[in-house]
Amino acid sequence: MPIRLKLIRLILAVFIIIICGNAHANETAQDAPEEVKKGTVTGRILLKDGTPLSWGQVMFYDYLSGPPPVPSRYERTPDISKTMDAEGRFKIEVPEGRYYIGAVKRLSGDRLGPPQEGDYIFRSLDEKGRPKEYSVQADKVLDVGTFTGAFQITDKELDERRITTALKGTIVNQEWLPVADAVVIAFTEPYLGKKPLFASNKSDKDGKYILPLTEGTYYLRVRNSFAAGPPEPGQIVGYYGEGTPTPVSIKDCEVIEGIDFQVVVFVGRGPAPRPAKAQEKE
Repeated sequence: MPIRLKLIRLILAVFIIIICGNAHANETAQDAPEEVKKGTVTGRILLKDGTPLSWGQVMFYDYLSGPPPVPSRYERTPDISKTMDAEGRFKIEVPEGRYYIGAVKRLSGDRLGPPQEGDYIFRSLDEKGRPKEYSVQADKVLDVGTFTGAFQITDKELDERRITTALKGTIVNQEWLPVADAVVIAFTEPYLGKKPLFASNKSDKDGKYILPLTEGTYYLRVRNSFAAGPPEPGQIVGYYGEGTPTPVSIKDCEVIEGIDFQVVVFVGRGPAPRPAKAQEKE
């Protein structure tokens, strides 16, 4: 397919996804109940040495939204997060339901995505080492107490992750040059506006990425960051599929390679997109 025609199809598809996503969001908002019942969760998170996890992000993972977070195998995107105070304390309202709880303090300042070397992480586990569930009831306060166990992740620990189920590929621009620092995000629906369930590491200088996840069927997009909504002008955008987003199905303990992307720079309404900036060759 000629590059120009492929570029036009990609641009049209992006606009269609945005329009459909907005329409879906409006329908969902109309169908949703007028009032969501919420409860309050309070607590505090400390490092192993008792130092507060100051200004970290406490994260809540809805039990019904996906698998429990297992950082040693994959990094699930939280459904709700909030910045803790200088003492590592938090107080947050969440819809009633069942949740897993974790926390992270990223040196990069990013709010979402897999932890990197030097970041501080915490996951609340039960006595068997599995993610612990917490039940939040409407109009009630759940005090989870003080957690002690957050730690700084090392490069060795990242290398020792047991990634058994993953997608791999390369991200290039319209000139077929590799795009660095891009992120592949996985959704269970093709609509924009929904939160991604999984996010890859940032692509390297050769445009290569790896996306650990769990068994399922996913729609994949490429962005500069871990945002879920419509792209902003100047951001790169791309999706997996020819002409329309194509779902990718993966089984447990399977690694699929060759899930490649060609991206454009989204400029909004205006002139045609320009090629995404590629990593300079050494």
